[in-house]
Amino acid sequence: MTLCVAYQQFLKEKISEGVTEQTLKYYKYNLPKFIEWCVDNKIENVEDVYTHLFEDYKLYLIENKNGTKKISLQTYTRAVKTFLLWLNENEFIQNVGKLKLIKAEIANIVPLSDVEVKILLNNFDNSYFGIRNKLMVMFMLDSGLRRGEVVSLESKNIFMHNNTMLVQGKGEKERLVPFGEETKRYINRYSHMRNEYEKRFFQKEDGTPITDNTIKMYFQELKESTGIIRLHPHLLRHTFATNYILYGGDVEELRILLGHTSLQMTMKYVHLATQQRILNQRYHSHIDKLFCQYDNKLARYSGSFLSRCPEFESPMGHHKAARYNAFAALLI
Repeated sequence: MTLCVAYQQFLKEKISEGVTEQTLKYYKYNLPKFIEWCVDNKIENVEDVYTHLFEDYKLYLIENKNGTKKISLQTYTRAVKTFLLWLNENEFIQNVGKLKLIKAEIANIVPLSDVEVKILLNNFDNSYFGIRNKLMVMFMLDSGLRRGEVVSLESKNIFMHNNTMLVQGKGEKERLVPFGEETKRYINRYSHMRNEYEKRFFQKEDGTPITDNTIKMYFQELKESTGIIRLHPHLLRHTFATNYILYGGDVEELRILLGHTSLQMTMKYVHLATQQRILNQRYHSHIDKLFCQYDNKLARYSGSFLSRCPEFESPMGHHKAARYNAFAALLI
């Protein structure tokens, strides 16, 4: 069997399993590149697959990354790993070996500051698009929704009586997340403006559902209008998670709210919150402390010792700055 035929069977099985359209696009984007590389290296049939093939493909990606980040390379190889494991499980190949993903570098994520959040939320007018777009941003900031979760949110799954909504996350897994009173106020405002017969909550002006591309394009506009160049939808989710921990939230509860499958994925926000807490607290510099002591001593002696001490006389008279520097040097 050729790898191309095996790939088609793999896709059919994934469709029958009910994977999301987004996951299917992910496989269709990454796996043909892998198969093309295999064919270029005379590996056309499943029988040609050897134990260290995955390692060789990783090496090829790293050597030819052309500025591609390691997190992206990890994403590419995850699809290949899934495919090779499928081949092994269906006994098309044997001895697949250990399939270790490329270790991604942890990005230095800087959450939005309170000032930046205010700038962002004050960027909207009271038009249909203004109310709609602000509410999309609020869902990401207030409840930690992903971009795709905002797109797929249905009006029937927003429960105003207890400020919660049922969100469909990755792998069509559902979770219940809360929202605040200000977000609730904007839900009410937008609900009176939208097409009530469309099940998707967020809509275009013609009443049809928004798409993933709608949010992508709008965030490009937001970067320019707010001046927050690093702004992107997932940064709002990062900001929500960091603030949740920063203000005393439990990491396991956060895992559930974010829809993470493992606690390890959530732990990075503990690290981010710790960094933020250090920056928010008053920093006590030892050097500043020493110079503050000098200032205090100078304040006690000024007008008495300095004014009577001849060695602090300046040729041009009692120059305050010169006396300060000379006396500070004596105190060291």
